[in-house]
Amino acid sequence: MKALLVDGYNLIYAHRELSRLVESDMDAAREGLVRELMPLAAPGRYGLVMVVFDAAGAPNPEPVFEERGGVTVVFTRRTQSADAFIERAARRMSARAEVSEVAVATSDRVLSGLASGFGARAIDGLSLLERAHEAADETREEIRRSAARRVPLEERVGEEVRRLLDEMRYG
Repeated sequence: MKALLVDGYNLIYAHRELSRLVESDMDAAREGLVRELMPLAAPGRYGLVMVVFDAAGAPNPEPVFEERGGVTVVFTRRTQSADAFIERAARRMSARAEVSEVAVATSDRVLSGLASGFGARAIDGLSLLERAHEAADETREEIRRSAARRVPLEERVGEEVRRLLDEMRYG
């Protein structure tokens, strides 16, 4: 399994449109980032996509985990930074045999260096967003090709079944 750990606020501030939302609607900025990353959670890409946000000012004594469209969203516990959470998760995941690759997406050089030290691959935030857009484009193209190959049911069944379907439809 390939795992992707994302420094949530770091990517929001690196994103041109989402960074503009921060002042007026932080929830919308977070949701926008999660939506953009969903194509990376598709089969054949990453088995785990985890976006981590600081919850330093929140009352949560423990981290809060939420699942959204194949993406795990984490709000750290009150006294923990997203960087500390990602560092610990990268270290633990890199040591697990069932995890073939750990990638950490951030533009924070210190976090990138620490993650690389644990054997994780560091990905620049903007590069990850480009990959997510490419994945979304590939998915749309695959759906378009699939729709073009679609053969009507009447052409896939025998004459007897077609006759029964017509009777059901037209009485």
